[in-house]
Amino acid sequence: MRQIMIAVLFLAALADPLARAQEAQSNAAYDFITAKMAAERGEFDRALGLIDKLITATPSDPVLHYERAMILLDAARPDKAEAELRGLTASHPDFVDAQKILGRLLFDQAAGDRAKVDEALVFLLEAFRLNHDDIGTGMAVSQILLTEGRTEDAEKVLATLLERAPDQRGLNFNYAQVLTKLGRGDESRQYLERAVTIDPTFGPAILQLVDIYQKENEWLKAAEVLQPLISDDPMNIDLQKRQALFYLRAGQPEKARAALKTLVAADPKDSGSEFYLAEALSDLEQYTEADSIFRRLLERSPNDPDLLSSYGLSQMSQRRYDDAGKTFQTLLKVPELPDNLMALAQTQLAFIDLRKERYQSAVDRTRPLLVFHDRPNNQAVSIALDALAKQNKMAESLQILSPLVDKFGSDPYVNARYVELLLRSGEKEKARQAAETQVKFGPKNAIAMAEAYVEAKDFPSAVSLISGQTGAKPDDPDLLFELGALQERAGNREAAEKAFQQLLSKNPENAQALNYLGYMWAEKGMNLDRAAEMLNRAVSQEPRNGAFVDSLGWVYYQQGKLDLAEKYLTDATKLLPHDATVHEHLGDVLAKRGDYGRALHVYRRALDLEPQPKDEAKIKSKISQLEGKAPVPQIR
Repeated sequence: MRQIMIAVLFLAALADPLARAQEAQSNAAYDFITAKMAAERGEFDRALGLIDKLITATPSDPVLHYERAMILLDAARPDKAEAELRGLTASHPDFVDAQKILGRLLFDQAAGDRAKVDEALVFLLEAFRLNHDDIGTGMAVSQILLTEGRTEDAEKVLATLLERAPDQRGLNFNYAQVLTKLGRGDESRQYLERAVTIDPTFGPAILQLVDIYQKENEWLKAAEVLQPLISDDPMNIDLQKRQALFYLRAGQPEKARAALKTLVAADPKDSGSEFYLAEALSDLEQYTEADSIFRRLLERSPNDPDLLSSYGLSQMSQRRYDDAGKTFQTLLKVPELPDNLMALAQTQLAFIDLRKERYQSAVDRTRPLLVFHDRPNNQAVSIALDALAKQNKMAESLQILSPLVDKFGSDPYVNARYVELLLRSGEKEKARQAAETQVKFGPKNAIAMAEAYVEAKDFPSAVSLISGQTGAKPDDPDLLFELGALQERAGNREAAEKAFQQLLSKNPENAQALNYLGYMWAEKGMNLDRAAEMLNRAVSQEPRNGAFVDSLGWVYYQQGKLDLAEKYLTDATKLLPHDATVHEHLGDVLAKRGDYGRALHVYRRALDLEPQPKDEAKIKSKISQLEGKAPVPQIR
């Protein structure tokens, strides 16, 4: 019995320290929770007393020192909190929250003092180094670096954050701003687009993207990216005006017209919307309504230079050259006329002189306009050269071009016209040397030189030039396309097909190649099913491309699918209202269907559009054949 009692007492003695330890742990946890609750109630002295008691028991516990610092901050005792955090970061440099809070505390106290800001940045950078996933700290660090002018360091921090959180709209937006500051604005676009993809109503990113799209003439993208903002704020008239203008510039006057008519109906005194509506109607060749609006606006503002220039261009589109001449002469009398509109008016007046066969006047008017804002005015150059060609003044043409070539040695248009003139003058070696110089500037210049040879009817040299370039750059789609087009125009159809098929093997959805090869086959009545499939793919990519729509209509005509042919060719005449070939195609469909009256009307319209001489003779022959068959045409 005595032995049993001794054993029980021994076990109790062993269990007593363990029980005491557990009790102490329980008391410490209770005191810790009580301290935090006291701090939340504002009983800071009691909270600090409890935390200090715990620190006395375990002085090396970093969590207790961190909580003490947090209570001191809540108690508005920042100096003591700072001291606590400094000690903690010194003893435990990997305590990320201590580094972060100390950095923020020092930054808040810096009040613009550069030395204090730099010290705060040391702790914040260390906190970010310890935890790259802390977006808040990373953003704070990047902002401080930016205010200090350390943009490259800020870019590195934001790039690190983006690797970990690519779907944060704010990160993408801020990174885009930093790239712009670093002169890398061309890289910013993808991050702005990502920010807008994440949040389609993120206004700051949208407006900055709109500016980029405008500069790059991507008007449709500019219009479409505004739509979520407009849907979110349907009363924002300015956004709707901008979108309508972008649709207009994007070549989608139907959408522009619909939006602008809504705006004008809502506010009939809105001259700005009326002005853009007139431009949209003019683009749609709804000239009667457009002219009515232009005239009404000019009655209110007879000296508005933008109105006069737009109205004059609309009259030029209608070939109302006398009226357009009067409008541009009025424009030139406007006080303090901007130089770009003055150049526009003079250039259009020169074109009118050319059309009226006042060749010397056209040349004289364009001479001061050949260079505008230190860039060649290509329309003025073209008018001058065409007017001189009409007078067989080739030497004078070279005199005009030579200084431009000297000044703009890499401009493809100016140098292509120069090479063409050299070829026509018989200076083939000089032309060859000039062309060889140009191809060094890249594919765009090489293609321009090939076209110069084509204009001079030297197809072999054009083909040879581009063949050499495709040999050096076999994957360049523009060069391959040009090679195919040159071979076809030179009559080498097999070589042309080979070039287009090579291009399509590398890029099966190249719309231009799909259209060109499909149309070639349609013209010859061969591979029609495959041609139709290819042309449908091209049209699906660019449904408003009149050339593609015409090609699709033509392949349907060759297949005997006249309903489809008429549909697409009618659409093509609306998209390309001044293209004689498109109208001739539609006439062919109507004639085959026995609709001779409408066919005659469309053929005569094609003649009015000044087709090439060989096409003109062909259209006249078709008209002669139908005139005896057709009743008085009923135009639908």
